Amino acid sequence: MEHNDEALLAEVRSEAPVLQVPRFDHAIARRIGMTAATRAERDGLPVAIGVMRGAQRVFHAAFEGTTAEHDDWLRRKVNSAVLHEVPSLELVLRQRVAGRVPDWLDPHEYAVAGGAVPLFLAGSLVGVVVVSGLTETMRADHDLAMAAIHDAIGGAS
Repeated sequence: MEHNDEALLAEVRSEAPVLQVPRFDHAIARRIGMTAATRAERDGLPVAIGVMRGAQRVFHAAFEGTTAEHDDWLRRKVNSAVLHEVPSLELVLRQRVAGRVPDWLDPHEYAVAGGAVPLFLAGSLVGVVVVSGLTETMRADHDLAMAAIHDAIGGAS
């Protein structure tokens, strides 16, 4: 299992260039959110989706099969990504590879679970795309967020 975690960690880290955006405004944030929502609706995915621009939630959508608990997961995943300035899946994998439990994080405020992907402009964190609800694999929420980023803005740096 650790070998697979190490390989997945390397893969997630290799996505870093996609997270560097040339600009990030409300229209781009909404476009990313709508792209994720279109995929979720098309595929019948039970997810909640959020896009943050700074501290402002610019986009939110929730689909059949979700509850208010999913919104809390969104909030806590965003907190984790912002605190560590890495995708929340990277945080999960770093802890697993190191054999640590991140017990220093308040579980009421932070979620150590994949699905929150930070975006950077000129090296500064400017937004977060977050998905919650997919449980098939630890990376499913992350993959939906990354697909939406890629499809909406192409990850151009």
